[in-house]
Amino acid sequence: MSASKFTLLCNSHKCRSKLSGFAWVTACSHVFCDQHGSEAFSLTPATCPACSSMLSGKLDVFRIELAPSEQYKAMVLVRLQPETVLEISHKALDFWATRLDVCRNRERLGLMHLPSNVYFCLWLFVNQERMLMETFLEN
Repeated sequence: MSASKFTLLCNSHKCRSKLSGFAWVTACSHVFCDQHGSEAFSLTPATCPACSSMLSGKLDVFRIELAPSEQYKAMVLVRLQPETVLEISHKALDFWATRLDVCRNRERLGLMHLPSNVYFCLWLFVNQERMLMETFLEN
């Protein structure tokens, strides 16, 4: 199943529109439409509107083109080592897998009425607690 079959929604509580053209991506894995990202990240210090994480690093938030040209993709990846390209691909697939898992669980549990960022935070909390418990039980 290709990522092109899926769309990202703006994580702004005011928006939730399908993203197209350009978007803003944060280090905390939230995405925002160009309008709401421009508004939110023009403030200093920048904080994520979805989870309130501080975004003070140089690469903590940036504007991306959602459908870059083939030439751009080739230029970006051509100079990289194969291991780096695979690492980038792995991180991108993890991002999409997490988003799909969150959406499926929201639907399955009948929690579609919750804002996606609230459910996502709950999902992360539960999974972190599960991982901590598994680590504890292994030792």
